[in-house]
Amino acid sequence: MGKQRKMWSAEVKEAIVLAVLRGEVSVAEAARQHGANESLIHTWKANFLEGGRSRLAGERQDHGHAALERENDRLKRIVAEKELELDISRKVRRL
Repeated sequence: MGKQRKMWSAEVKEAIVLAVLRGEVSVAEAARQHGANESLIHTWKANFLEGGRSRLAGERQDHGHAALERENDRLKRIVAEKELELDISRKVRRL
């Protein structure tokens, strides 16, 4: 049977990366302590630093949020249309 992948929360990833950045532990030490692959910690570190760079450059990271807002609006319109159709249907049945 295959080895099951460990899921890391954002808080744990952040704590590990910050410990490495502060020099409290090396990447190798952090990997041993947490049972993670060194390359995974290097990836987290790179992503963490890139996110900070983007924010300092004034870039916003709500692309996913904007897409969810659009989808929410689309679904609200569909529900409103269906409610209107149902209301009309009820009125026709009463005639």
